[in-house]
Amino acid sequence: MSPVRVLVHLNNLALGGAQLNAVDIARTLRDRGHDPVLFAQGVAGPAPLLDVAAGHGLDVVVAGGPDTPRADVRRRLGRLAAEHGSQLLHAWEVRAARNSYFGPGRYGRLPLVTTFYGIRMLRGLPRHQPLVLGLGALLGDGRAFGHQDVSLIEPPVNTATDAPGRGDGAAFRREHGIRDDELLLAIVTRLVPALEKDAGAELTVEAVRQLDDPRVRLVVVGAGPSLERLRTRAASANAALGRQAVLVPGQLADPRPAYDAADIVLGMGGSALRGLAFAKPVVVHGAAGYTAVHEPGPLVEPHASRCMYGFGDGSRVPDPLVDQLRGLLDDPDRRARLGAWGREWVDGRFSLDGVTTAFEDLYARVLARPARATGWLKDLEQMTRYEFTKPAALRLLGR
Repeated sequence: MSPVRVLVHLNNLALGGAQLNAVDIARTLRDRGHDPVLFAQGVAGPAPLLDVAAGHGLDVVVAGGPDTPRADVRRRLGRLAAEHGSQLLHAWEVRAARNSYFGPGRYGRLPLVTTFYGIRMLRGLPRHQPLVLGLGALLGDGRAFGHQDVSLIEPPVNTATDAPGRGDGAAFRREHGIRDDELLLAIVTRLVPALEKDAGAELTVEAVRQLDDPRVRLVVVGAGPSLERLRTRAASANAALGRQAVLVPGQLADPRPAYDAADIVLGMGGSALRGLAFAKPVVVHGAAGYTAVHEPGPLVEPHASRCMYGFGDGSRVPDPLVDQLRGLLDDPDRRARLGAWGREWVDGRFSLDGVTTAFEDLYARVLARPARATGWLKDLEQMTRYEFTKPAALRLLGR
């Protein structure tokens, strides 16, 4: 297809799945001859995604800080679109979609594509401009919410760089004092309450305590508001076991060595997919205490349709996870079989090249339509309600 100048509005600057997906896709588009430019609102404190983007030779235009008025952010977004000569806006998640809709996409001047990789459908997104969902389980909800053009493009994994041997796992083990004969469980996640990511890590700490297996070590790589609470739990488990069974070193800009070092990866979303790409057996985390081994059988499509996520029964006890881990820890042949199968599965279904081609096809379809304000105006009442009326009502109610 002809080169496209696309303005990519990132959701935020944290090392989350959607942001990393957006950067990976933008880099691949650039390598195919397109001209993406990245934009994000500033944050308080570190912005590690900037370093990731710079490592790929991509610049991110940052507007203001977290408290910058949205009107100012949108004016900067509009100036960038004009300077860049953008043909298309690609917004990642809700805030970016609203900034794009009320900013350079106003009156339909530029077509807008929104990607939403959440696990629950949200209202307040443009309904008459293309919406990309990452979860097949949400397609019905998207249409029920009134979206007229819904596509499924599952989150990508860069299976060229996320692959066995592409991180120095041996160096990671040496750095953290993990012997070659020890079995390493690894979690790479943002330690936040959202999606119960922190709860999955905490449940795994309790499972390691209950396993009480001197062969087993757990490392949790990540940062966020739940970091100190998790470190407290880890210290308690280590004291009970009389050894450093659980390590919580914090965030790594490049977590590939942790994946490569692991014998088993636990997690959800893009992190679980990356574990599979490193040919590791994976235990999927989810809400309400959900854990399950990702393996051939009836759970494959439910996991895939929810981007490696599940819903438990609310018990949140470690016993099922203990049994799942024991079944993997005691069977190296099973671990090897699941690692090989998982690598083949993720490469065939979630490869970055295939996902980028799907976005190229969508861009071409959108740009083939004549520009007009009709769709934008159809969304105006709903977008105005979620932009202005609903927040004002919540403020009046003191919520």
